[in-house]
Amino acid sequence: MGADLSLASFWRRSLQFRTVVTTVILTVLVVGAAGAVMVQRISDGLIEAQLRSALAELAAGRSIARTFAATSVEPDPQSTIDALVADLASRAGKPPEYDIVLQASPEAPDLPSQSTDLVSMSSIPVELTDTVRLQRTTAWVRSDIAYADGGIEPGLIVGAPVNIQGYGPYELYYLFDLAQVEQTISLVRSTVLAVGVMLVLALGVLAWLFTRRLVKPVQQVSRAAADLATGDLSRRIEVKGEDDMARLAGSFNTMADSLEDQIVRLRRLSEMQRRFVADVSHELRTPLTTIRMAAEVVHDGTTSGLPPSERTSELLVAEVERFDGLLNDLLEVSRFDAGEVVLDAEEVDLGFLVREWVDSLRVVAAEHGCELVVRGDASCPVHCDTRRISRIVRNLVVNAVEYGSGRPVEVDVRCEADEFRVSVTDHGVGLDPRDAERVFERFWRADPARKRTLGGTGLGLAISREDARLHEGDLTVMGARGAGCTFTLILPRRRASAAPSAPDPPTAGP
Repeated sequence: MGADLSLASFWRRSLQFRTVVTTVILTVLVVGAAGAVMVQRISDGLIEAQLRSALAELAAGRSIARTFAATSVEPDPQSTIDALVADLASRAGKPPEYDIVLQASPEAPDLPSQSTDLVSMSSIPVELTDTVRLQRTTAWVRSDIAYADGGIEPGLIVGAPVNIQGYGPYELYYLFDLAQVEQTISLVRSTVLAVGVMLVLALGVLAWLFTRRLVKPVQQVSRAAADLATGDLSRRIEVKGEDDMARLAGSFNTMADSLEDQIVRLRRLSEMQRRFVADVSHELRTPLTTIRMAAEVVHDGTTSGLPPSERTSELLVAEVERFDGLLNDLLEVSRFDAGEVVLDAEEVDLGFLVREWVDSLRVVAAEHGCELVVRGDASCPVHCDTRRISRIVRNLVVNAVEYGSGRPVEVDVRCEADEFRVSVTDHGVGLDPRDAERVFERFWRADPARKRTLGGTGLGLAISREDARLHEGDLTVMGARGAGCTFTLILPRRRASAAPSAPDPPTAGP
């Protein structure tokens, strides 16, 4: 079974193997058919030539037999018939080309019959005898000839009725030994077979050589392309000659050079972008820290001051916090773009943690007159990065509170056999279904004029979806205008790319 699968796989993958096997099979069919036709034509030609010779000898023998008795001086009929058979047999040559059987017709049972000494009278087939006697015509058949010494050889037997003058009706048969003809046919057959085998082998070797020459450059291109796909940008193909394959190799090398240049340029650009974001973040953090400290001092010193001063300090602190959040989100986005995010995953009871995270936001929800309702499974072990999942859940709940118009926000937790789902549903302004995917774009807002009451940078949902997909899960949304919307976080309970290991016992918290 394994060998069959391996051969089938090799057949699918190897163009050279398929070409050689197909060429050999077609050659075998063509050579076999041509050889069979050739052997048959030669065989038919030899038999036909032998038959013409036999019929000519039979006609001559009948002519002699009709008048032989009138000129014979033998004293009795048996001697006359013996002399006639001997005379006809003498014309067969040395060694004799044929044997003679002269058999009296049943109409004259008293007449003597005779044959040459070497052949048996039983060699004449019954069907040939019936044809000659009943139809009174010349007939022939291929049949084995039995000899007096017990030997049997393939033969051609021709017969015809003859009326011997002065005696009566007889049947004259000529028996030609076809052993030599059969040997010739056998020699031709074996020669055709040998030539056919050599031709098939020669065409198979030629097909292998030609396909190897044609397929080898394609295989080199395939391997080089696979190396390029794995990141080996230095892979090139040696160009030999000026034919189509050489031009293919040259075109591939040109493409690889262009691809390497583009990738190097993009890597440099990405590196410059990451450095720019890091540099900007670093430069902004120093004044931001100073502003935060000053704002806190102002805020602490105005607890007994005038209301405008208090409001000013509150706004200063809030904007500084939002500025800090924006910088952190920008850094996170830059890590996603650079592909440098690494999960710090562990086995945790995510059902318990979701409830804990939602409970921590009940004060914020109460300030907006919103009730948080948690339903579903209370426990579910999941292998994940709790910091990132916490960020997703908190972001979804905060958004639901902000856009929920004071109505209850429902959090549904579901633990299934191979995945974990958290759905956050609000009953607020809702979402146009056409904007379902745009909510995950960076800095996109369904209503740009709407004021943010809970802060936010416009990057939360974009980062949340990246975090979900980093876990090999997804974040989706469904909604309608005026009917609220539902965000659903889907996570595999264990990622397919995670290395197998003994799971840690579920923990009760992050």
